[in-house]
Amino acid sequence: MLVAVGLVAWGSIAAVGAFRAMTAPDTAGAPTSPAGESGDAAANGTPSADASASGSASPSTSEEPTSCQPGDVVVKASTEQRQHGPEDNPVLVMTVQNTGEFDCEVNVGTGQQEFLVKSGDDRIFSTADCVADPADLDITMEPGQEETARFTWERVRSAPGCQTVAAKPRPGTYVFEAKLGNRESNVAVFELQ
Repeated sequence: MLVAVGLVAWGSIAAVGAFRAMTAPDTAGAPTSPAGESGDAAANGTPSADASASGSASPSTSEEPTSCQPGDVVVKASTEQRQHGPEDNPVLVMTVQNTGEFDCEVNVGTGQQEFLVKSGDDRIFSTADCVADPADLDITMEPGQEETARFTWERVRSAPGCQTVAAKPRPGTYVFEAKLGNRESNVAVFELQ
């Protein structure tokens, strides 16, 4: 069963889900829950913070950065491995990069993030189905800066409105797509055995 999901805690500010470098290492098998949530984070489908996030949010300067333009920020999707045995839960990786030439602000709040798993035309799972209290959070990214977060998918289905879905995904080929607001990533292909 799925319960309300608080989306990715990207670093040291777990309570607000910011894209920032981690100050503590990620514990294998025990994803970090955002503040205010309890229980088994992995079982509840809560994305974990990435201990290896590259870069950190830019310190504020005398000039306020402008909002990132659509072409300034690229979202990339990948998985830690391509094939997963029957007992392996896929780790989905979202990377956000400022490919522009200037510092700019991007909204990485919980209301913007989505980890989406599909098989053909079948929508299998989305973290957007069970968002608890979606919020906005603007951070400043320098040119070339990347931020990365990992989500361990527990091989369950979800449905809009956080409805319970009894059916389990079967062995086969799946695709993962990361979304940040209107920005969509490439498609990462992986296999469940």
